Amino acid sequence: MPQRGRQPASILCPSVTEIGPNAEVFGVLTGSATEGFRIGYLTEALPATVELLAAAAPAKPTEVFRAASPCMERRCKHFDGRDCGLAARVASMLDPAVGTLPRCAIRPRCRWFRQEGRAACLRCPQVATEQRNPNDLQNAVAG
Repeated sequence: MPQRGRQPASILCPSVTEIGPNAEVFGVLTGSATEGFRIGYLTEALPATVELLAAAAPAKPTEVFRAASPCMERRCKHFDGRDCGLAARVASMLDPAVGTLPRCAIRPRCRWFRQEGRAACLRCPQVATEQRNPNDLQNAVAG
């Protein structure tokens, strides 16, 4: 039974382009542009503090971290009023990056998982929120 005065947990966008005060860092990009990026998932999501985000320097935090924030729904260009188009493109346009579900600290609240299920999770490790030189496929998925 919910506790009085507590808000239900927000559905999270796992690919925020601006890491704000309500954001949670759940992964770190590993690899390189030439060998391909992969997300190293944290065992628990961390608050996106100023100190944590500063650790990305000289890169932008979105080039180093994967972070989630409450989904903006209709205020987001990817949301059509019901679904996230980015989640649909990730699930349908990318090949799976892994064969089993990665451990993910945000899955229970993740918009992509709620919408696309396992298909999104198997592709999520190859999604970098911001890339300096995206290829044609990455641009198409990003919309």
